[in-house]
Order: sequence, then structure tokens, then C-alpha cells
Amino acid sequence: MDPTLLVLASTALGAVAGAAVAVAILSLRRAGIRRAAELRPELGDVATTILDEIDMFAVILDSSLTPVYANPVARQERHISDDDIRNPEFLLRVRRVMTSGVPDTHEPDPTDPSDTVRIHIVRIQRRFVVVLAEDLGEEQRVNAMRRDFIANVSHELKTPIAAIGLLSEAVQQAADEPELVRGFAKSLVKESRRLGELSRDIIQLSEAQSSLRPEDRETVSLRDLVRSETESHREFAAQHGIELVITDDSAKGRDALILGRPTSLGAAVANLLSNAIRHSPEGGRVGIGMTIERRNFLVTVTDQGEGIAPEHLGRIFERFYRVDGARTRGEGGTGLGLSITRHTMRAHGGDVDVWSQPGIGSSFTLTFPLYDPEGSAKISKRAKKAKRAAREHAETPQQPAAPAAPQKGHR
Repeated sequence: MDPTLLVLASTALGAVAGAAVAVAILSLRRAGIRRAAELRPELGDVATTILDEIDMFAVILDSSLTPVYANPVARQERHISDDDIRNPEFLLRVRRVMTSGVPDTHEPDPTDPSDTVRIHIVRIQRRFVVVLAEDLGEEQRVNAMRRDFIANVSHELKTPIAAIGLLSEAVQQAADEPELVRGFAKSLVKESRRLGELSRDIIQLSEAQSSLRPEDRETVSLRDLVRSETESHREFAAQHGIELVITDDSAKGRDALILGRPTSLGAAVANLLSNAIRHSPEGGRVGIGMTIERRNFLVTVTDQGEGIAPEHLGRIFERFYRVDGARTRGEGGTGLGLSITRHTMRAHGGDVDVWSQPGIGSSFTLTFPLYDPEGSAKISKRAKKAKRAAREHAETPQQPAAPAAPQKGHR
């Protein structure tokens, strides 16, 4: 055969074979696409985008109850585990929804701490069901705390209110007996003071638990705050035969400032001082120490009291928790002081810690994050400078680029 014809024939044969391979590949791709479309739910981009964006666990099961889709929340936080999906009771509920089309909802049992997930099962496209799950554990915990708080407040208020009512009736009945009236009046003053302190502490606790808004923040000198609260407690300490001693190991040349609510910060320090005085023996001493560690200002209040047993240390910051209920009630304690202190410190970016040993005493330490006005001013100045530069750059008209010079050898 002529070599030229041989070359042409080979080229034609190669083109035909290549075309056949290309057609086969395209056919396989189309078949794969059709197969994938059959396996995945016919939701469309809009539906999957919605499920991807919602802040809730979402999983889609097909007619064989096999998971075929999971949104980002489901991939990261598995409120429903693989074992839960294979649970016969759960599968029965899903199959019932698949068959009837009637949605199914499971509400968690508020009395069961292990049951915290709300589940919705909804059928879509007749071939698929969407399982939506929402963890209500935190909400249940907050609701339980709110119920306990209301119950505790009701109980604490009921006692002095009832006592004031009974004492008032007793005063009326003993109007002709001055000695009895004076005794009842003394008790009335005590109960009314207790009621006033309880009302005040409830208001302070509500304030401490509220978010600290920018307009609530003032520059507060921590040294002045601690010294002022200490001086205001000297008379109370003298009544109990307690000596208050202040030591300041902080750098005198360095400002100890914080941005916050002065009344709340003062209450946090005052609660520790009053507790230390109450729990110290007559003739004892309460120490108030101040020091600076890195960017924190530490205030430590130490008493020489009876101390706190280890089993109570983990609960002393709970609301209305009393290590010795009879004693604290008799001396005017409401059981809210330490809770107010902890909430206040954490709202200001700090915290409170405790060390105690029975028979030796207790030591509470407040950690305040220091505020640096100069550093904040520098950061603010840099931020303003960067914004101004960006604005000037955006407002500057852009010059058109100059045409490139022709290279040698080209026209």
C-alpha cells in the first residue's frame, strides 16, 4: 500500500477510536450523575443552603432510613449519635413519619437530666425525612436555677414577713405592758433589718448577673476602693472585737485601675469583709492584702475563723447556700453575698478564689484585670489611623495605567 494512504488510514482510525472513547466517557458521566441524583434527596440548592445555615442539628434519611445528608452542625455536634439513629424505637418513629407524612416531635423531660434533646421528624419529597435536633440542656439548667431561685427567695422572704406580722400583733395586744412592747419592738427592728438586707442583696445579685454595658463602666481606683470599704467596716469590726489590718505590696508608682461599675465592685469587697468579721473570733484579726501580679490586681481577705470543711468549699458560691444556716441567719447573713461577689467579678473579667482549712481560717482572693488608659489610647489611636488611611485611599481617584512602552523589534 502507498505509504501516504497508510498514514491517512491510521490517522482516521485513531480519530474514530478517540471519538468512541470520548462518547463512552460522556455516557458514563451522565449515568453517574443520574445515579447520584437518584441516591441524594431532590431538595435543590435552596433547601440544602437553608439547612446548612440554620443553627440546628439536621440530618436527612432516605426511604431505607440511611443518612444521606448532614448539615455542618450535625457534623460537628452529634446530638443524635449513630447508636441513636439505629435505635429501634427511633427507627419506628421515623418509619411512621415516612409512611403517614405526619410530623413527630419529642419534647425532653424537664425532670430527667439525661433527656435534654428536642427532636422534630418531618417527611419531605415522599422519599425522605428530615431529623432536626436541638439541645435544650443549657435552657433546662437555667430554668431549673430560676425555679430554685424563686422558691428560695419566697422561702427567705416568708420568714421575716411572717415574723414582722406576728410581732406587730403582739405589740398591739401588749400595748399596756411597756416592757413587752420594748422587747417586741427590738425584735421588729431586727426582722425589718433582715428583710431590708435580703431585699438589698436580691437587687445586687440581679445587677451582678446583668450584662455590663459600656455606659455602666467608670474608671475605678482599686486601692481607693479597698481602703474605703475597709474604713466603712471598722465600726462593724469593733462591735465584734475584730482588728482590720491592711497591707499593700503593690507597686505604689503603678496605677491600679479598672473599668467597671463602682457600686458592684464595692459590694464584692464589702461582702468578703463582712463575712470575715462575722466568722472571726472576738479579739481576732482580719487581714486585707493588696498586690499586683502581671496585669492583675489581687485583693486577699483572710480571717482567723473556724474555716470551711472541704465538702462545703464547692458550694459556698451558690445562692442562699449557708455552711451554718442557724448562725448566719441569726447574725443577719442572707446567703447571697458570695454569689454576688462571684457574679460581679466575672462580669468585670475577674474571679474570686477561696482557700480554707478547718480550725485555721479562710482566705478569699479577688482578681481584678487592670485597665491601662495609655495602652487603650494607643490601640484606639492606631485603629483610628488605620481607618483614616483606608478612607483616604478609597477616596483618592485612581489614575489610569500608562500604556506599556513598545518593546524593541515590535511595532
